[in-house]
Amino acid sequence: MAIYSDEHAIRILIADDHEIQRAGIRKVLSVASNMYIIGEAENGLQAIELCEQHQPDIVLLDILMPKLTGIEAAPRIREVSPLTFIIMFTAFEDINHLKEALSVGADGYLTKGVSPKFLIEALNNVVLGNKVYSKSIINLLRDGVITYPNNLDIDTNISITNKEKEVLKFLAEGFSSKEISQNLNISIRTVESHRYNLMSKLDLHSAAQLVRFAILHQKYK
Repeated sequence: MAIYSDEHAIRILIADDHEIQRAGIRKVLSVASNMYIIGEAENGLQAIELCEQHQPDIVLLDILMPKLTGIEAAPRIREVSPLTFIIMFTAFEDINHLKEALSVGADGYLTKGVSPKFLIEALNNVVLGNKVYSKSIINLLRDGVITYPNNLDIDTNISITNKEKEVLKFLAEGFSSKEISQNLNISIRTVESHRYNLMSKLDLHSAAQLVRFAILHQKYK
């Protein structure tokens, strides 16, 4: 996994059909020394083309755009730029759009009301392999408004260690692997090992499923 710094910056593509929104994001990210914007797209098709051309680390993808929506563009971006992290950055906070974003494998879902600090932290976290969500979106997941397959329920024969339960608790609260390692006084590699073991035990197949599982099973607090 790449280490991002002033010398190895996070390369970001902004995809939004409103110039004022793109200008706002540019202003926010201008204070982050380890990030720079490699391009801007005004519609879904252009987002795909620029991702294929530039292979950005992250694409901030609005949902409602001309030609192709962010939801429609996301799987095609994944095809042409498989290492790009896809974050939906939208004004929508409804269940249907969230479900669609999760179904196309978005690495995050942020609402446009997030603070500049939150946005920068989210971008730094997603390149570490963490799923990122606005607090309002985490609340939707925690409230159980979205349902998931039955295999997200715990089999009584599965043994989860105390340390794995602690990791689940922090995941449910939106902590990154780095933050979990600091709170538990263990290495990031150990945190990732716990996450891998949990996914294996629980028959989960993505980091997003693990986060959703943690949120929906608050008994691990």
